[in-house]
Amino acid sequence: MTTLTITAWKTGLQVISLTEAVRQYSTRSLVRAKAEVERLLAGEAVTLEFDSESDRNEFQKKAEAFGAIFD
Repeated sequence: MTTLTITAWKTGLQVISLTEAVRQYSTRSLVRAKAEVERLLAGEAVTLEFDSESDRNEFQKKAEAFGAIFD
């Protein structure tokens, strides 16, 4: 497994799209994905686990397009 941390978000973050991407690419269920995005909106950094490096990289590209920020 590999991880990735979302540290912040840009104004206009596409919350629903990000939630769906978290569910699709990480090991989180829809309920957990929603909770993780809500933690991000509350100002917390969120670390996600992925089954493969390719899933992580694909997720990062989509999440950045949705307004997520990574360090």
